[in-house]
Amino acid sequence: MNTGETIKTIEKLTIDASRVNRYLSYPRKVPIWKLTFSLPEECVLFRDEDNSDIAIEIENMKGFAIVPALSENESLRRLKGLIPQIELKDKILRL
Repeated sequence: MNTGETIKTIEKLTIDASRVNRYLSYPRKVPIWKLTFSLPEECVLFRDEDNSDIAIEIENMKGFAIVPALSENESLRRLKGLIPQIELKDKILRL
């Protein structure tokens, strides 16, 4: 089990997506979602192969993520797997 990495959300943190071609072999195009959220001053990040295609940017206890997922609910579930302490701050947008 992954124990995660503690991060300080006051400082700017950008994590680019890797394995972006993960969904290219699917028979249809996978939608991309933008989620805006807030975080506590310190939180735990659980980065692994299942969420390595999620890009995030965090600064001043706020952030946004770009998440490939088949549905809006799946995008939120996948992001919470990466950072369980998020609080959604706006509507989830399909890009």
